[in-house]
Amino acid sequence: MIRIVAILGLLIFAADTRSDPATLPLLGDSNIHLSAQEAYEGFPDDVLQAVAAKHAELVDAGMDTARHLFDWGTLEPSPGVYDLDSLLKPLDQRLATGINRQFCNITVIDSGGPEALPPYINDLLDAGVAWDDPQIVGPFLNLLDAVVPLMLDRGTYMLGVANEPGGYFEDQPADAASFAGFVSSAIERIHTIEPNLAATVVFAGTTDPAIQDLMPLVDIAVFNAYAYSPITVPDCQVEGFPVEVFHSSLPDTIGSLLDDLIATADGKLICIQEFGQSTGWNDTPVTLGPNAGLTNQAAIIDALADALDARRQHFRTVSIWTLNDHTVPGMQYLADPLLAAGLPPCYVDNIVEIFGPTGLVRSDSTATPKPAFDAFKSAVTRFTPTPVPACSPATLGIMTLAMSLVAMRLLTPRD
Repeated sequence: MIRIVAILGLLIFAADTRSDPATLPLLGDSNIHLSAQEAYEGFPDDVLQAVAAKHAELVDAGMDTARHLFDWGTLEPSPGVYDLDSLLKPLDQRLATGINRQFCNITVIDSGGPEALPPYINDLLDAGVAWDDPQIVGPFLNLLDAVVPLMLDRGTYMLGVANEPGGYFEDQPADAASFAGFVSSAIERIHTIEPNLAATVVFAGTTDPAIQDLMPLVDIAVFNAYAYSPITVPDCQVEGFPVEVFHSSLPDTIGSLLDDLIATADGKLICIQEFGQSTGWNDTPVTLGPNAGLTNQAAIIDALADALDARRQHFRTVSIWTLNDHTVPGMQYLADPLLAAGLPPCYVDNIVEIFGPTGLVRSDSTATPKPAFDAFKSAVTRFTPTPVPACSPATLGIMTLAMSLVAMRLLTPRD
């Protein structure tokens, strides 16, 4: 009887052991997972079908993760009213394609501004209400209560609450402390709902001004990281001063880029929400410097795989921006605000070319693959573990009996 009670106690203790969200327990393993994000743009049906076929090809190779951005204002179009269809549709679509691990980010701030917020929250901020005031924190915690269980049911392993907040920190430095309080409250509620769900924000590289205030709060260090180097071009100026544009980096810089992320993460595990390399419009780079092009994009993907392999203990997921190219008209959402802010066309053209034709395949009726597609597919296979053959019921029974006998032997009182 003493032996049985001791063994049951040992099993109960093991079952009650909780994982640490900083280890990404809901991801399910300690491997590196690669994914590729489709372009955010409406395309004809034949293009969508062709791109979906390429996505399926990557899933067959082992790709099993995806990431999603959901604006708070989209999920809550009016106070206390939630549009759950806008959440469930993309998550369920991914599950239907074989993707069973998902990173969701509720973009309270997206790339520098609060445009992602519900109008009534923007009104409160405009009236001087602080981010950590219950009038703002309370509704967001209620939203988390409504959506997090649905996310968990669909394989969500990590949840973000802001995307690239550093620009907002630059524009509104007085709000930094209160926004950190908001993030802290959100993370506490996420852990209350599910202690193993990792909570984070996404930083714009290693120089994001929000890192100092927010990195200590998050479970996982998540970055957007692109292989480009700033270059001063004399004939690209604002009010007589040269403006830095960006040229494509060479593959041998990727290891240093990852090392910078490791140093900035301060010991936390790292995920990369976006990693991209443009081939230029029509595969003919104009503003990206002499290194850019099809060959360099493929070599960058190969170098990324090698660099990740050498740093496996630090990285868990990397999402490529993008699976398929954007178009010039489709990138106007990015170009128009920059031009309206008075930035010179030479700079805007560079930014649009950096983020537009980054696809591993072209957005045509056959989703014509670029050389980088095969390089990425090979990388997915490289990091996909070989399945371990399942034990037969008889073998499992023998193993269980053997473990029980060993436990009983160890726990038998001795004189």
